[in-house]
Amino acid sequence: MTTQTSDLPEFEARRRSSDLEYIYDALKQSFMIGEFVPGQRVTLPVLASAFGTSQMPIREATNRLVVARALEALPRRSLRVPQVTTERLDALLPLRLQLEGEATRLATRPGSKGLAVQLKKINDEMYGKAALKDVKSFLRLNQRFHFTVYENCGNHDLVDLIELLWMRYGPLMNVVHNGVLSDTGKNRHLELIAAIKEEDPKKASAAIRADIAEAAAKIREVIAAQTTRMEEGVME
Repeated sequence: MTTQTSDLPEFEARRRSSDLEYIYDALKQSFMIGEFVPGQRVTLPVLASAFGTSQMPIREATNRLVVARALEALPRRSLRVPQVTTERLDALLPLRLQLEGEATRLATRPGSKGLAVQLKKINDEMYGKAALKDVKSFLRLNQRFHFTVYENCGNHDLVDLIELLWMRYGPLMNVVHNGVLSDTGKNRHLELIAAIKEEDPKKASAAIRADIAEAAAKIREVIAAQTTRMEEGVME
């Protein structure tokens, strides 16, 4: 199936859209919040059209994404978003729990009360978008919420690894977009903010891990339901 430009996330057109870093960052952000559909195929011409640029910077940006294993390279210069499976979830989830839990622990230290204030502001805005049913803004704010914590851990290499995991995890997030505006994660965010305000690294780490684990449980349910429907279709 050929992917049309309209099937892609919306990218901002700008004069310097040939800028490799801009294109890579835009694609990376879209992957990190799960805007691309699992199994979706894209081509360089389609992406170039979406950005209003030539194929050269698109090729370089997508090559980076292939190396990062956020995209899969196919014959005839086609690209595909990885499919979602429980095996992929099981491979990535423990890494997220470990690395993001550790980054949160490191970020929660004496003097981190200012971080709690920042997080409350982002969280309030995030759930304001939920009330408006603005999924894209909600997801971008959720990403900002998490990385505001991680970027305060003092370990740039750790943050880079977490970012890489989010890029690979994005297609898994896509399958729960329809239910993403629920209040399920809100309590965990509030627990995290409170723990950081109290400067309690153990509680903060536990809150972020619980947030990730609960979202993963929803993803697992959706994958299982999709698998069941496919098997029933084959049996018919």
